[in-house]
Amino acid sequence: MSAAATGIRASFAKKMILGGAALALAAGATGCSAVEDFNKSTSNSWAVTYEVSVTGGDTSKITDIKYLESEKRGEAGTELSLPSGKTTAEGKDTAVWSLESIVTAEKDAAISAVPGKGSTATCRILLDGVKEIAAETSKPGERVDCAVTIPAFSK
Repeated sequence: MSAAATGIRASFAKKMILGGAALALAAGATGCSAVEDFNKSTSNSWAVTYEVSVTGGDTSKITDIKYLESEKRGEAGTELSLPSGKTTAEGKDTAVWSLESIVTAEKDAAISAVPGKGSTATCRILLDGVKEIAAETSKPGERVDCAVTIPAFSK
C-alpha cells in the first residue's frame, strides 16, 4: 500500500472516530433533554380555582385581574392578565368571580384584582375547587392579593 493511501486511510479513521464522538455527545445531550421533557410531562399538577368575592359598593365587576397559570405541565406559572371580570350575584350585597386554572405542584399560584368603587374584595385559592390554601381581604376599593406555593402530592 502506498504512503498516500495509508495517510488517507488514517485520516478517514480519525474523522470517523471524531464524528462518532460528536454523535455520542449529541445523543447524550438529546437524552438529557428527553429525560427533562419526560419529567415535566409526568409532573403532578393541581386544578386550582381562583376566586374573588366582593361585598358592599359596586359588586358588578372586578378589574385589573392578574393570575398565574402553568402553560405546560411541570412548568412554573406564567402571569396572565384580564382587564375585567363580570361577577355573579350571590346574595344581596355579595358577588363572586372565579376562574379554573392548572398549576404544577410545588410551584406558585397567585391572584390579584381590584374591586369596584367602595367594595371590599376577598380572594381565595382552592385546590380541586374545595380545599382553601390561601385567602386575603382588601380594604374598600383597594387591590386584593393572594399567593401561595402549591403543595406536593402525597405519596
